[in-house]
Amino acid sequence: MRFHFWYTALSLFFAALATWAYVWLDSRGLLIPWVPIGDFILMALAVMRLVRLFTYDVITEFIRNWFVGAAPHSLRASLGELINCPWCLGLWWALVVGFFYFATPIAWYGILVLALASIASFLQVLANLIGWSAELKKREAQSR
Repeated sequence: MRFHFWYTALSLFFAALATWAYVWLDSRGLLIPWVPIGDFILMALAVMRLVRLFTYDVITEFIRNWFVGAAPHSLRASLGELINCPWCLGLWWALVVGFFYFATPIAWYGILVLALASIASFLQVLANLIGWSAELKKREAQSR
């Protein structure tokens, strides 16, 4: 496996950022030893929505397009791969959402909105699947 400088640099930057966030929150007494399960679920749904928004949704396609055509193994190409990888981007968004959850109570509103949007997206996909399944069964019954 070839050494990739920018992957390593971004990983180290993430580790430094996470460490700084922890130290900053701890120095201000903003960390709590546990997170209520409801808040944890809301944060998970918020992260899921942010990942979906930046990795797949049409509205942010212009951001993803900034990285198209970048030279392989460049910082721009590495950032493009990061934004197109839901597992990678999820880690970064989890850090951001977690940090703001502890840093300010105002973040709770944003987390709630993102979580509600995530649930709404899931329900829409579920409704589509049910509709498609019903339509397929209807067509199969008509073709008999």
